[in-house]
Amino acid sequence: MRVKQKAFTLIEILIGMSLLSVMMLLLFASLRTCVKNWNAGEKKIAQVSEAAIVQGFFQTKLYTALPLQADFFEEEKFSFQGEKEKIQFVSSMPSSAGRLGLQLFLIRLQKEENGDNFEIIVNISPFFPRNEEAEWEEESITILKNVKKLQFSYFGQDGFIDEPDWLDEWVDQSALPKMVGIDITLGNGNVWPKIVVPLTIEAMKTNNSNSRINNKTNRRKNFKNSDKNE
Repeated sequence: MRVKQKAFTLIEILIGMSLLSVMMLLLFASLRTCVKNWNAGEKKIAQVSEAAIVQGFFQTKLYTALPLQADFFEEEKFSFQGEKEKIQFVSSMPSSAGRLGLQLFLIRLQKEENGDNFEIIVNISPFFPRNEEAEWEEESITILKNVKKLQFSYFGQDGFIDEPDWLDEWVDQSALPKMVGIDITLGNGNVWPKIVVPLTIEAMKTNNSNSRINNKTNRRKNFKNSDKNE
């Protein structure tokens, strides 16, 4: 006696394949959403890390800016000079950076080679040489790219106002401002929260604003003059 075996009908097979296709479609859609969210999260983390690095740099260097008189420029002037789109000050580098002694920092915008936006450049040079034969080691570092706008502001009293206020520039002064504000707008239109850095040496400006480093700066001045004579 032959036993009749049951089998799937064509309609049942088609229904099963349709259900399997829907399940695979939903699975791939979920995976695509997960990958998209993962990439967005990594991008956000990178942006936050970049912002933290730049903010940390400004906080660390400006926080320890020194009020010194510099007589190795074309004319003697205060080492801290701040304009709307660039700032110059004297601070130190960590020993791990391999740049011993005080360093002169110049932070400014520079046009990107390929693109319509700018990048923030930090030029670092010794405030005075270690000896008369030392070479002037200048270094240029890019700390942020794809920048649309960089603006500095300075909180203090410039001699023409009775109360301290935020100013667009701090030039030809004899003391440090109380605080420095940094506004950064990226090329994609994102605006960073304002970075405000108090200058710790401000409390010592009365004692230090007229301090000189004559011996060391004179060595630097003579060193530069000797280069010109050669």
